[in-house]
Amino acid sequence: MKKKNNTIRISYYAIICIVLLFCIIIGKIIYVSVSKTVDGVDIKEFASNRNSTTETITATRGTIYSVNGEALAKEANSYTVIAYLSASRTTDEKNPRHVVDKEYTANVLSEYLNMSPEYILSLLNNNKAYQVELGPGGRNISERLKQEIETLDLPGIDFISSSKRYYPYGDFASYIIGYAKKYDDGSIVGELGVEGYFNDELTGKNGSITYQQDAYGYQIADTPVITEEAKSGEDIYLTIDSNIQMYLENALSDMSNKHDYEWATVTVANAKTGAILGSASDPSYDPNILNITNYNNPLVSYSYEPGSTMKIFSFMAAIEEGIYNGDEEYMSGVKTIGKDEVTDWNDVGWGMITYDTGFTYSSNVAAANLGLAMGREKLIEYYKKFGFGSKTGVQMANEYSGTINPVYELEVANAAFGQGITTTPIQNMQALTSLANGGTVIKPYIVDKIVDPSTNEVLYQAKTEELGQVVSESTVDKMLELMYLTVNGEDKAATGRVYKTDSTTLI
Repeated sequence: MKKKNNTIRISYYAIICIVLLFCIIIGKIIYVSVSKTVDGVDIKEFASNRNSTTETITATRGTIYSVNGEALAKEANSYTVIAYLSASRTTDEKNPRHVVDKEYTANVLSEYLNMSPEYILSLLNNNKAYQVELGPGGRNISERLKQEIETLDLPGIDFISSSKRYYPYGDFASYIIGYAKKYDDGSIVGELGVEGYFNDELTGKNGSITYQQDAYGYQIADTPVITEEAKSGEDIYLTIDSNIQMYLENALSDMSNKHDYEWATVTVANAKTGAILGSASDPSYDPNILNITNYNNPLVSYSYEPGSTMKIFSFMAAIEEGIYNGDEEYMSGVKTIGKDEVTDWNDVGWGMITYDTGFTYSSNVAAANLGLAMGREKLIEYYKKFGFGSKTGVQMANEYSGTINPVYELEVANAAFGQGITTTPIQNMQALTSLANGGTVIKPYIVDKIVDPSTNEVLYQAKTEELGQVVSESTVDKMLELMYLTVNGEDKAATGRVYKTDSTTLI
């Protein structure tokens, strides 16, 4: 009997423990159910996050147009070829959904993907993979090539859609347009030219879609969907005229066949407005394949000794300062400055000639005389007013400022005919606008307008910007007369006679 009482007592205690444990569990469930947070964790948010997923809606990058409205850089669909290898995808043997004949598939695709059949076969023989990407030849293929492969009706071959930057005209104005590079995370980033300078405006803003998903990753029906629409990048219209640009590209190509040089750039601008109508450079590159050898745009990122082109500005400065007398004679050939000498380009000169004749002969001695007569401070002052020694601010990345800082007498003399100083092509173009505007310098620009593609609202419209009048109209008139005589005058020794024209108009 005593043993039986112990058994009953033990069973009684066990029941009490079970009831207490059950109460604790029920209490915990009730607590979790009614409490907003448990151990500092928001339970509802935690549960929602476990069942929700967010996908990015990629914004379309803005298009770059010519002033004629032709797309020079735009977003285009691209595709990556993939091959499904797992036989588990096939549920109907008459309609296989994985690669069945690997050798046949490799042989056929090699003709389209520029890869050897052996290499493609090695990718297809990856027995551990569910699917493989047929790269590199199968990456970023065009819509047309995708359609050609689809007509082959190869089992297990599929495509992943994406986007890429596409340049319809290849190396057309490539240093102006620049290029945008696609990174592994899918982002497209401009890295040169207008693509780089206006990357933020062109990029736009990505959107997103958030929804509840089941255990298999599918959206759960009748559950909330939160969508934030993507905002496309802004469209940029350049001042580039396609017809003028094509003419320059052809002219530069022709020149490269006749002359040997390290680099060359040729640019046309509207001197009245500052709009750049065309700009070609050699060597160039195709932004679709990035066969680029130099990342500097010669128009803005090369500084060099401008040479005799600076005589236009040193002579104008002397005329404006009232120290120029075109009929006054001087001895050409050699000018002694201390222990040094400045010589004309032919080393011997032309004897006693006038300063007007000295300009048409491109006399270094004439320029040196005028530069020294003005003095260092005045010469630098005029050069800077023309825009030398500082960036023009044109809408292109990596612009150089050049160097205008002659110190000693010989350096001042050299600077008057463009030696010992450096300028950029865009600075020279800016300074030359003074000849078309009565002595007023006009700032160059490359972007005509920026437009919101969703609303067609013009967000930016270029305007002509005057940088100030450097010299008077009478000074400009005298310079135009000298330049005309250099090209179209009767003096056969004039250095510009090879460019003689039929025009009788100065400008």
